[in-house]
Amino acid sequence: MLLTKNKKKQIDGVDFNKSYPVIEAVKLLKEKKFVKFDESIEVSINTGIDSKQSDQNVRGSFVPPHGLGKKVDIAVFAQGKAAEEAKALGVKKVGGEDLVSALQEKIDVDVIIATADMMAVVSKIAKVLGPKGLMPNPKSGTVTNDVKGTIENINKGLVAYKNDKAGTIHAALGKISFDENQLSENINSFVEEIKKIKPSSLKGNFINSVFVSSTMGFGLKVEV
Repeated sequence: MLLTKNKKKQIDGVDFNKSYPVIEAVKLLKEKKFVKFDESIEVSINTGIDSKQSDQNVRGSFVPPHGLGKKVDIAVFAQGKAAEEAKALGVKKVGGEDLVSALQEKIDVDVIIATADMMAVVSKIAKVLGPKGLMPNPKSGTVTNDVKGTIENINKGLVAYKNDKAGTIHAALGKISFDENQLSENINSFVEEIKKIKPSSLKGNFINSVFVSSTMGFGLKVEV
């Protein structure tokens, strides 16, 4: 693989065989930044789960202590009081059948939540939402009757996560413009949250390794 001049300079002096304390890894990523936009800081947790075993798959939601540093566009499937609560919090896309039609034409939201009684309506576009990771799900907190609380959490920086086929859990946990203490706390809090949900059927190690990276940077193995 040919490296650009910027990439060679970026990785110069980086020890990829070392496990860094989280805060040191974050500092290094910040020091080595060379692009102009505000990159996301991402964590990848490599687990020992077998994703073919349904009782070993993990998914859920998490609110980082320092948020995510980005505006989230939300759509809400709700009616009555729940719909009014969503509108009062500034959500523009709120509805039922009309929202199905709108999302079939164009999906321009980051998160979709729904009250339980609206799931029959949402299911009409499950084939559209599912591949994009937007289908509301109780385990990720996006099927809920507490619409107000859920929207408030999303605006704080709700992270919905699940393992991929390789058993790895990915999450963006802030922007590189955050200070290192904020990013470190977001990352450490997320890892501790994941540790709590080890599947009971898993006999071996749950978390094998954790890597932290920036959008255009490199990945560093960190101590957990």
